[in-house]
Amino acid sequence: MTSGPRAARASTLEAALGLIGALDANDAEGVRAWFAPGGTWWVDTGLDRAAGEPDVDPGDDRPWPLHGLMPASLKCDLLRGLPERFPGGCRQHVRRSFAGDGVAVVEVEGDGLFLGERPYRNRYCFVVEVVDGLVTAVREYLDTAHSADVFEGRHLDRRTTAPEPDPDAVSLTASTAGERAVVAFLGAIERADGDALLAACTPGATWWADGGRIRTPGPEAPADPGAELVVVGRVPVALRAPRIGAFAQTYPDGFRLRPLRVVEDAAGSGLVAVEARGQGRHRGGSTYQNRYVFVLGLEDGAVAEVREYCDTRHAFDVYGLVR
Repeated sequence: MTSGPRAARASTLEAALGLIGALDANDAEGVRAWFAPGGTWWVDTGLDRAAGEPDVDPGDDRPWPLHGLMPASLKCDLLRGLPERFPGGCRQHVRRSFAGDGVAVVEVEGDGLFLGERPYRNRYCFVVEVVDGLVTAVREYLDTAHSADVFEGRHLDRRTTAPEPDPDAVSLTASTAGERAVVAFLGAIERADGDALLAACTPGATWWADGGRIRTPGPEAPADPGAELVVVGRVPVALRAPRIGAFAQTYPDGFRLRPLRVVEDAAGSGLVAVEARGQGRHRGGSTYQNRYVFVLGLEDGAVAEVREYCDTRHAFDVYGLVR
């Protein structure tokens, strides 16, 4: 366990980066040292939506050994086996990080060879809660379609539906520039209003999302104005807006996209993250239930950049995309 002096010195961002640094070093005990007693770690679960409920530990029935909600101590026990799965190590390169009000957001790119053979290059967004210099909870958002393509696991094809969320569980006061941007962004998507989405963004705004089995360029890559499949990779928001406008047909009974938590950079960089939950009945008959973190870069209160992290395996399954 982390000593008292180190815990006292660690800010929210320092604690989160310390944890990711230990993960990058493949040091399970170093990761453990950053956690407070009773800390938890959550990762989404692909097709098995019920197992991925953020407040429910699926226990031994979890579909991936490392996914679902679990005690951080158990996660660290499992991380001890990482050198066997990645003989050459698995790096975790921090791409961007910020923090506000006891919560840090760390965007990371992984790089390793699973069993020394299969490239594993996931992109993550870690949302890390910190109290008194120690981590109390981690939510890890990543490309689950890529994970399923690389790793073995139990019940990877098991489909379940999670309980429908309370539509009025969270409301934002929109008292800050970040909250106002989040309200405008999520509201445009929920209302299937492509014009409102464009109005909430700068003229050159871009939107990035990961691509599953076919590894698209990361969020720092130049935008592709000629992208054929505009829902993956980095594209101008102007290409995404018509797809958002078509949500009225995609979800005939409506689509809900509600915020769970907003984190604004206390340093004033204009970065803001929102954890959100989407719910709707797709026109193909499947229930769409995704959990997101959107990292937004703001310019003068408007959205200039969107980075979307969600459960890609579930999304591609519902939309019939082979990715």
